[in-house]
Amino acid sequence: MKNLIPARSPHLLLRPLEKGYFYAVNCSFPRSLRILSPIQAEVLSAIDGKTSVAGIAEKTGLSLKTLEELLFLLAQTEIVRTDQAFSEPVKPPSPESLNFWVHTTNRCNLGCSYCYIPTLHNPDGMDEATRKQLLEKVVETVKARKLRQVRFRLAGGEPLTQFKSWKAFIPDLRERLTPYGCQFEVSFLTNLTILTDEVIDFAKVHRVSFGVSIDGVKAYQDASRPFRQGAGSFEVVNRNLKRLLAEQIRVSVNTVVNNQNLDGLPELTQYLIDLDIPFRYSVVKGEAIDADKLEEKLMASYAVMKQAIGQGWSFTRRHQFCDLKPTELGFQTCASGFSGGAINVDGTLHYCHVHVGDASKSLYSIFDTELDLVEMIEAGSHEEAKRSADCRNCRYRSVCTSGCPVYRIKDKDPQCSLYHRIIPLIYDLQAQERLKQLQGFNML
Repeated sequence: MKNLIPARSPHLLLRPLEKGYFYAVNCSFPRSLRILSPIQAEVLSAIDGKTSVAGIAEKTGLSLKTLEELLFLLAQTEIVRTDQAFSEPVKPPSPESLNFWVHTTNRCNLGCSYCYIPTLHNPDGMDEATRKQLLEKVVETVKARKLRQVRFRLAGGEPLTQFKSWKAFIPDLRERLTPYGCQFEVSFLTNLTILTDEVIDFAKVHRVSFGVSIDGVKAYQDASRPFRQGAGSFEVVNRNLKRLLAEQIRVSVNTVVNNQNLDGLPELTQYLIDLDIPFRYSVVKGEAIDADKLEEKLMASYAVMKQAIGQGWSFTRRHQFCDLKPTELGFQTCASGFSGGAINVDGTLHYCHVHVGDASKSLYSIFDTELDLVEMIEAGSHEEAKRSADCRNCRYRSVCTSGCPVYRIKDKDPQCSLYHRIIPLIYDLQAQERLKQLQGFNML
């Protein structure tokens, strides 16, 4: 091995940590983050794609055997390679799962100012015949494609206004998929202003999770997500959120970050950390936001997270920013155009849930008999493939995946410049968490 010439990944991030440590991560290889000692970081810095292993050993003073062991370790996640055949996430030839946003109803009891649903407050909900056809279409596709998993996100409007209509559907579909070895996962994407004992009992028995929309603590939530009659919603949501946690029901929070709630973001961050709940911050789409203030409040929020990491909070498992995938990485932003999309109340299939209600954006219908669901997705639009030259050449292309295809500007995410500052910060915090864990296990 001594005559081989190692090279660093072209997507490598090598940054200093506290107490003299460093970390390295290949931004195109999943779960590749590794804590390095000063001498290990020196070795990695000495790899220039020109110097042999023997030359690096001589330069760093390491024995050839020790250096070879380190290079073997780094090669496991392609931080280095000796053949320069570095890989990155690629689109599989066919999906192994289905992932659908299901628009269950147009009814909603809140009056959020930024809601994008064009059919909101129209009384229509998905009827029994459409739900039955949806079940049959899923089973047909799973059977034909030998799929291993189906995920439904039941949304709206407010999907819990339709709970009784879906109460039979969920166990029925799970039972129908079991003989094919296919798992069914389901969650309600809800404002969580409606929560009954019946809903809780059902969720516990049938492993239903909840994705909850919260825009801030107290006044911030009340201002942006009021009831249609005008009253604030925070106290109700806070009480119901704690009920779910007390019952050990899986729940996560999504926050749409906009000009109205920016000032409250650090306080919201501490609130969610105290609850020890997974949460995602998504920058508002389709409207202007104060870029300088956005960065300021995000940095303040990540400072809160950094402090919490020092106290044992799990940053990597608990926080996500927009569609970034720093750990898992990806070949595209979401399931749309490959293994999923959005199904409207009338059974029409759309590329994305923001197209719900727009007849011109409809791809097919679940009542179409000629194609299964995967064939419908494959035959539809493929906006996810449109990426700028900057994106295609970017170190972070597998982390960012150019953002949401529907809202790209000139084929890139409008928050591109912000991502270039946030992504290294996220890796910094992941590395800080890893370092603390290793020190706790006396491995450093």
